[in-house]
Amino acid sequence: MIKWIFLDLGSTLIDESECEKYRFAHLLNQHNAPTKEVLKRRIYKYVQKNKSPYKAIVKEFQLTPVEWPIHLERIYEDTPYVLGKLVKKYHLGIIANQSLGTEKRLEKFGIRKYFDIVISSSEVGITKPSLEIFKLALSTAGCSPEEAYMIGDRLDNDIEPAAELNMHTIWVKQGIFADSNPDSLEHKPEIIVDQILKILNFL
Repeated sequence: MIKWIFLDLGSTLIDESECEKYRFAHLLNQHNAPTKEVLKRRIYKYVQKNKSPYKAIVKEFQLTPVEWPIHLERIYEDTPYVLGKLVKKYHLGIIANQSLGTEKRLEKFGIRKYFDIVISSSEVGITKPSLEIFKLALSTAGCSPEEAYMIGDRLDNDIEPAAELNMHTIWVKQGIFADSNPDSLEHKPEIIVDQILKILNFL
């Protein structure tokens, strides 16, 4: 019996598309930057390998990274509706790699009220895909892996580690990682949807 639903934030509940555009535009303006077409091909190549394209491109071309533009984050239109439906049936929690102030941002977006637990990497000192951050969330919730779902946009950070612990998984193909390739994974997502609203078809 499923008791808990854990969700990622970025590109799962929060739309980061403008943040990504901003960061890649910043890279293109640098001296060692590739052309726009080369950049697009590199993004696709690294996403297909289930790697963070931004970090990989910064390293490949020896570019200077820019700070994440939190002010450009927007909540997906369907997020409050989805959470409102889920909270009537399950306990909800967050497991996310986020900078300090996660709960304040959730308050700003009007969705903090839906969550019993918020596990943020900056606050607990553990980052996904470490199994320890998932174990911490499960122990805090007092539930077994088999009683929980993990829902996220990244195969490497969300789906693979959660499935390794025997949590149920839903991959939401939103944002820059929508073109990731599950074929190479040892643990494939149980359910795949192309927008957060569609998880309600299964929960």
